[in-house]
Amino acid sequence: MEVLTIFLSGLITIISPLGVVVDSVVAGQLRSQVKSVEALAVRVDNTPSYQTVAGKVDRIRIASRGVEIIDDLRIDTLEVETDPLDININKIQNLSGLESIQSSLNKPFQGGIRLVIKENDLNFALESDSIRKQLQALLDTILPPEAPSFNIIKLKINFMEKNRLALEIELEQNGEEGEAPTQLAIAAEVGFEIEQGKKIKLTDLSAIINDRKLSPRFANILLAGISDQLSLDIFAEQGFLVRVLQVDMNEESLNIAAFFSLAPVKEDE
Repeated sequence: MEVLTIFLSGLITIISPLGVVVDSVVAGQLRSQVKSVEALAVRVDNTPSYQTVAGKVDRIRIASRGVEIIDDLRIDTLEVETDPLDININKIQNLSGLESIQSSLNKPFQGGIRLVIKENDLNFALESDSIRKQLQALLDTILPPEAPSFNIIKLKINFMEKNRLALEIELEQNGEEGEAPTQLAIAAEVGFEIEQGKKIKLTDLSAIINDRKLSPRFANILLAGISDQLSLDIFAEQGFLVRVLQVDMNEESLNIAAFFSLAPVKEDE
């Protein structure tokens, strides 16, 4: 959610109380909202131009490369095209979260996003402490309560054709006092598909753990546990709708096209 909030607040705050909205202003505002960006092109369509004084913009189109919205996660390509924006310009100076962004909207804020993530950029991110902690929390969630806890030592992903992934994972379980920790070396392949544009479903898992093949029964338990955590509906209760329109993976990159819509919320609701 932090990534979405940063992104949306960057787009909304391009409208100033003075009604000044030009391409260079938008580009500068967006640069200030992200960690880094290698290339950025912005086009603002607005006719007549004076309607920005009332907080309205016809369309914003953004094309960027090498965007780092959060530390260590580089997005190779990020393109955005919005529908018309209608914003209360008196409420956009102190945006601090998703709810405050919604309170500044006069009508739903929506548009399309296309992003490309390279395999090598994703693997670099998986080595960072901040992202590793999030993955560790996910692992702790999906493992059955009776299962021993494991720490993630290594995680590497290889993109494959037809929306499949190959994973190399090393886990470690601390042993009792005086005992050596238990090591698990996992080599796995798994496919994925998008259900109804909102849920990432993992399929056809095969894995070898310390030279032993994972049983189909346990593979299905893992698939179900992980898939339950990958629904985009986790944002729906907050008025943020995300639907994946297309996913395509090759051996170098993951390409995603999606639609987003953020519903307005009145302060007295």
